[in-house]
Amino acid sequence: MHRSIGNESGQKRVILKSLMKIKVILLVFCTMGFTLLLVVGLMERNVVVLLINESSNVSEENIRLTFSALQRIVGVLPYTLGVIIAGTFVLSIVQIIKSKLKIITIGVLIVILIPMIYNIFLADTAAVVKGIETTNMSDSLSIVKSSLLGAVNQHYIGLIGFTLATLLQLSYALKSSSD
Repeated sequence: MHRSIGNESGQKRVILKSLMKIKVILLVFCTMGFTLLLVVGLMERNVVVLLINESSNVSEENIRLTFSALQRIVGVLPYTLGVIIAGTFVLSIVQIIKSKLKIITIGVLIVILIPMIYNIFLADTAAVVKGIETTNMSDSLSIVKSSLLGAVNQHYIGLIGFTLATLLQLSYALKSSSD
């Protein structure tokens, strides 16, 4: 009888250690997504005002330079973000299950899932990527701007999602480690 109590306690410690590992790995994935999109967002900072007001005074040079920078990374950015998003999603599901449906773990999944569903399916990431790949720097400014703004919009939506997920996950990891 005494032995089974010790085994239950040992099993509980193993589950808690496993959950802590998931928390930390998920925090790393959220932070990677945040960091990557922050860097891209900083690269796009001169044109982001066009999302609010397309007639804002942004020079043609800034628009074309930002577009050119996006064209250079379009071959790797979607795939890199795809791995980060998939990892974040899978780890979030595992964390929800291991935490026995704690609301904050569900919140992490929701704040990452909603923006990504919007970006991938509603804002059509594949079409946005194709627009960046097929538009030439020498095309008219309106065509370049249109291709650019679709991508900028998705990057900032993703940045908001990963920022919230990182903050929630950090809060959960810190709160749980002190319990």
